Amino acid sequence: MKANSQGKGFRNVILLSIVSFLNDLSSEMIMPILPMFLQSLGASGQLIGLVGGLRESFSSILKVVCGYWSDKTGKRKVFVYWGYGVSTVFKLLLAFSKAWPSAVVFATLERVGKGLRTAARDAIIAESVTTRRGRGFGIHRGLETGGAILGSATAFLLLWFAGFEIRTILLVAGVTGLAALAPIRFVREPEVHRRDAKLKIGLA
Repeated sequence: MKANSQGKGFRNVILLSIVSFLNDLSSEMIMPILPMFLQSLGASGQLIGLVGGLRESFSSILKVVCGYWSDKTGKRKVFVYWGYGVSTVFKLLLAFSKAWPSAVVFATLERVGKGLRTAARDAIIAESVTTRRGRGFGIHRGLETGGAILGSATAFLLLWFAGFEIRTILLVAGVTGLAALAPIRFVREPEVHRRDAKLKIGLA
């Protein structure tokens, strides 16, 4: 029974690893060309630097808030789904931006999704493979990093060798991010977390 439970939990790891691979493939296609895109819309160098700081600040703050909220509500998957979903929506909106103010807003809010999902996603992995967490996180990080490397390489190839326009590459990245949402449907809330959540409700 325990082995069967671990097998089901390991499926969560594989699914979330695929999600992270596709999402990082998408995100890292955007990162190298984002400054050029903003500059082409008329944004200044100082503003482009500010965007990078804002993106990471929002993400870091939300990781703490949403991690606490996930524990409090006893929910994990909803934060993961909406986190990746929000990122995808703003990636697609970024591709259709016509002016730098809207592009700056969309580029900044795209990172909100990372803050929403990260803590809950890591909690699912930890609770799904309680006896082999090192392997679970190792697989996840390996695929996540692989997606990031491939994303940067893809952007370089599409821009410099295939001659794609920057806006087209952003659109490709958005569609790739959309594909990352599909595997989340098959992720299951870990039983250990559901039991703990019910216990907390009973004691409240």
